[in-house]
Amino acid sequence: MQARAQAQVQAAQAQVQEQARTASEEIVLPDIASEYSDSGDENRVRNYVIPNWANSPELRNQLQAQSYLNPDDIFGAIRPLHMDEIFRTRQSRFRARTSSANWAGQDRLTPQEEMEYARRMGFF
Repeated sequence: MQARAQAQVQAAQAQVQEQARTASEEIVLPDIASEYSDSGDENRVRNYVIPNWANSPELRNQLQAQSYLNPDDIFGAIRPLHMDEIFRTRQSRFRARTSSANWAGQDRLTPQEEMEYARRMGFF
């Protein structure tokens, strides 16, 4: 008798869990407007014609080939950012960074890490 009651409880629990799982799969969340989207833009009629050169196979091929170039080879390595040079004030408002953000010291990327990144990106 006790085994039968326990089996019924387990069956009821399984049914409740299945209903909860099904109900959660049916939840539809609304899109949330961000500061970067303008709902008016979504509904406006687009009245411009895309130029032929923008849809050309030549452009597509050049863009595809360009995706394998390492930006550092074109623009050079990223130089350290010196906030006090950018925002010149009488007194520096920027405090010195400490251990966990010491990217110029032992926390900097190693040449091996930079090479591995370039390899993963397909730059060579």
